[in-house]
Amino acid sequence: MRIPIQYNVGTEIVETKALIDSGAGGRFICEEEARKLKKPWTKLEKPIKVFNVDGTRNKIGWITHSVTIDITIGDRSMKETLLISGLGPERVILGLPWLQDYNPDIDWITGVVHFRPKRKILVNRPMKPFIGIFDETKESDTGILDKVEDDEVLIRSFIRGEEDSDEIRINAKLSTSQVLAQAHEVKAKPLEELLPAYLSNYADRFEKKKAERFPPSRPYDHAIDLKPDFKPRDCKIYSLSPKERMEQDKFLDENLRKGYIRPSKSPMASPFFFVAKKEAGALRPCQDYRDLNNGTIKNCYPLPLVTDLMDKLKTAKVFTKLDLRNRYNNIRIKDGDQWKAAFKTPRGLFEPTVMFFGLTNSPATFQAFMNDILKDFIDEGWCVVYMDDILIFSDEINIHRLRTRRVLEKLRENDLYLKPEKCEFEVTKTLFLGMVITPGHISMDETKLAGIKDWEAPKTIKGVRSFLGFANFYRKFIGKYVELARPLHELTKKDTKFEWTKLRDIAFNVLKAKFLQ
Repeated sequence: MRIPIQYNVGTEIVETKALIDSGAGGRFICEEEARKLKKPWTKLEKPIKVFNVDGTRNKIGWITHSVTIDITIGDRSMKETLLISGLGPERVILGLPWLQDYNPDIDWITGVVHFRPKRKILVNRPMKPFIGIFDETKESDTGILDKVEDDEVLIRSFIRGEEDSDEIRINAKLSTSQVLAQAHEVKAKPLEELLPAYLSNYADRFEKKKAERFPPSRPYDHAIDLKPDFKPRDCKIYSLSPKERMEQDKFLDENLRKGYIRPSKSPMASPFFFVAKKEAGALRPCQDYRDLNNGTIKNCYPLPLVTDLMDKLKTAKVFTKLDLRNRYNNIRIKDGDQWKAAFKTPRGLFEPTVMFFGLTNSPATFQAFMNDILKDFIDEGWCVVYMDDILIFSDEINIHRLRTRRVLEKLRENDLYLKPEKCEFEVTKTLFLGMVITPGHISMDETKLAGIKDWEAPKTIKGVRSFLGFANFYRKFIGKYVELARPLHELTKKDTKFEWTKLRDIAFNVLKAKFLQ
């Protein structure tokens, strides 16, 4: 059940909804809501590790920080320390510890919460509460706790020195009240609330239904150029679970309706399967294009260097961030090349008519397209583009609004649409490409740094590459980075035998310390 709560942001009183969840073992707030508070975050003594049932790390990653705020519920005010984490669609979760502390009377029909006078409560609790939030190995329709019947969820958690909570098992079941509450999700804000008034003439650029059009043919239509010795090959059909079959039918029916795919008689077939999305229980359809990609001539058009993009933002004071809808599906596949990307499902063979994720040259084609249509603005120095992310920046509001209109007009000319819920207009702080950007300052995103403290020394060359991949992304924030990382980079040279020397261990730990400063 969700209840209204209030808290202060500066001089403003903000109201949102909190989920009352007896299955959650703590008090939680989503990262976006925590940033709005403009209050200092407290680093946990020991980060919470969340693992899936198979022992792999959950995509939520680590819970590393908390924030303390004053909350008002009805006529009761309380000071609460909330753990900051990804919560799917939820803003705040008040779990079992909160229910035990206040023991409120809850009318599950009306949603009214009454607080009793404080008194001691004896709770019969035979096991520790659930500290994890998601388990992405389970099918779920909720986004908060997975609907698990008899399966056990295994998580490891370290929080506030509770050494004995190294591993716990729980049976997490949704109560009837939770299921009913989640059937009545808070509706997304209407477009008129998300879009500034001065952009009302461009409301059509934010309409989801209009964005389902079949894209026009352009000079940027995606070509799949094959190597001379390439031979088309067949593939086996991947078996699908009952839920995956339902999702397959939805995917095929929707894309056939849009014209994004069509039945095929191609001699080439790539497998079709599903992977778990970030949202708990959600599935993403994929094609295994490895064979096709190995036989495709590569397009070496570069993606922008993030550091180069960031250098352009140093004097900006106001930002507008735009998120393009449909990404690759905005580009047609070149006529005559569709058969090459055909994929096989239990329902038959289909070929895409628009560019799909997984094709080796899709990023190059898409970045070239975006760079070309927004070239004038990029050259003028007030717009940066990375794939489907567009950032407009200025030092004066009136000029900024004019620039935003120019970009939207260009998107209209090219039949492109935006996701209003992921756009930000005229803000002084934004998160872009893993960087927190404010006037005159760019910093690392704290959520990206979560878990650095407990990152163990690599045991393989692959592990070294993984760490360096992360470190290279933020290298501009580390003084003498090249010199510090040299012992680790030496391990990645061809035919180098893995040997973890004392010098490399020092380099690894010094870099970790630099990131945490």
